[in-house]
Amino acid sequence: MRNKVSVYREYPLEKYSENGKLREWKNIQERENYQGKSKPVGKNMDLEQEKTLYGSAFHRNICWQRSYEKAEGKEIVMALYGSLRNELYNSRRFDLPNRSEFLGKTRINGYALYPLGPYPAVYPSENSSVVAEVRRFSGKQQLEIAKSIDYMELFGGYHREYVDLEIEKQKIRGFIYVYDEKPEAEKIEHGDWVHYLREKGEKN
Repeated sequence: MRNKVSVYREYPLEKYSENGKLREWKNIQERENYQGKSKPVGKNMDLEQEKTLYGSAFHRNICWQRSYEKAEGKEIVMALYGSLRNELYNSRRFDLPNRSEFLGKTRINGYALYPLGPYPAVYPSENSSVVAEVRRFSGKQQLEIAKSIDYMELFGGYHREYVDLEIEKQKIRGFIYVYDEKPEAEKIEHGDWVHYLREKGEKN
């Protein structure tokens, strides 16, 4: 078992979670005093203890670091289900109609859609599905846009999961951004974010 200080030095030291709130360490001594009061670390710590000790910010940052380097290649295919869908905020912000190729709309089984305020999240769910728009990014300029989107999503608490997408009876491989933790909100049964906004009478 590694000693306490070495465990902490492997991870971001600036923030930690206490009673569900994110706080910043004032100094190293405060961090070590807090660690001394905490539960066992390292191999003796289960997942829930680890998430409590290091906090959601730690979890998201590690997921981001693990997956960020992998979005490479001559083209990137994304299944977009939230604010990156056509005419919504992030689609306009990144000018996706002019900076990517729209391949079509599809429904992806095995995921549920949840509202997180002005934007949604998806999380694995066996008997649910999500409506997504599929876009291909190729060429230097389009790939730069894709990597900007990737950075935004991964740093925001999402990770990639590769899925088989079917569009007009043709299958293509791409990825969808999945939330790192199961949302506490009630899922959107029909799985369509645009339809959900219309039901709520909201603009995005």
